[in-house]
Amino acid sequence: MYFKRLDIHGFKSFAEPVSLEFTEGLTCIVGPNGSGKSNIADAIKWVLGEQSPKTLRGGKMEEVIFAGTESRKARGIAEVTLVIDNKDGILPIEYNEVSISRKMYRSGESEYRINGSPCRLKDIRELIMDTGMGVEGYSMIGQGKISDIVNNRAEGRRELFEAAAGISKYRARKSEAERKLQNSNVNLDRVNDIIFEIESRIDGLKEDSIKAGEYLELSARYKTIEINLAVRQAENIEERMNALETELKAVSEEIEKYGEERTENDRELSDVRIRISELDAVLENIRNSLMAELERINSLKKNIEVSEEKTASADREIRRIDEELLKARLRIHEESAYLESMEGKGKNLSQKELVLTKEAEKKNSEYAEVSGRAARKLEEIEKKKSDVFQLHSGINVEK
Repeated sequence: MYFKRLDIHGFKSFAEPVSLEFTEGLTCIVGPNGSGKSNIADAIKWVLGEQSPKTLRGGKMEEVIFAGTESRKARGIAEVTLVIDNKDGILPIEYNEVSISRKMYRSGESEYRINGSPCRLKDIRELIMDTGMGVEGYSMIGQGKISDIVNNRAEGRRELFEAAAGISKYRARKSEAERKLQNSNVNLDRVNDIIFEIESRIDGLKEDSIKAGEYLELSARYKTIEINLAVRQAENIEERMNALETELKAVSEEIEKYGEERTENDRELSDVRIRISELDAVLENIRNSLMAELERINSLKKNIEVSEEKTASADREIRRIDEELLKARLRIHEESAYLESMEGKGKNLSQKELVLTKEAEKKNSEYAEVSGRAARKLEEIEKKKSDVFQLHSGINVEK
């Protein structure tokens, strides 16, 4: 294994791209002072993961980027790529040629790549560990490094020998494993503390759990009862509506029957029949209006949930409607009986005409009264619809 090529761009004094080829064997780089020989060694250290600006002969890491001169502009990025021959398989990667790249911006952000793929600094260090190429490896020895090694303590020399023997990787892995084990022990202690705290509260939590279960059960029962009550109330209202429709149908049949009987009367009672027919038409319109209102109430009841107070209010309103309908039927029967009595008494045409005229006038006033009551009833129904709509809106708001 040996270095094949070093590409430098924007690093320290290398403002323009420079590519250095390293042939197998001995390669020397010579030049006068200040020509940048040491910068090449710094570039190799930097691309292999050096993090200390002091080691790179600088005050901060951003100083590795070309700062510019009077004739050249400063660069915004420093990039170094080191190509390594790996035909002998020393690096634990299945490539005969491995490129390691490092790029740094003036913002302080860095990028690392292995064979063009993004990676972490840790990946690069693990790749070159025990090969002697690390920033602390023995393959790169600068000025004064040999005397430091000789005069160093036994521990320092031991680290150098371990790197050469290829066991520093396992020592690093051992240290990482011991650190993870220590963190696991700390986490285990925390878990034990949490378990102890939870066990001390478990009795109280059991009571809270039992109470919560009872609350949920009671809440479910309450909801079921409330739904059943609403359904039953809706069914009662529907039964009342059906009964009211039946009564209205009976009234309509009676009115039709009364109309048929009236058509059989004498021609002398034609004016009365016309007025009665008009009254039938008015009553039919009232019945249709009531039917329409009942259909609207029936459609509204499907969308609301009513309470006992609303049910009582609806019952009172239905009773009022029943009373009004009963009065209307009684009025119709009275009119029919009166007309029949008039037919029996009507022997004298002139007297009958006079009586019928007076009766017609009376019927007209009664018709006006019935019409007024029907109009008031329609107004009450409209008001009831408005009240039901407001109650429905209030229930939706409360939900």
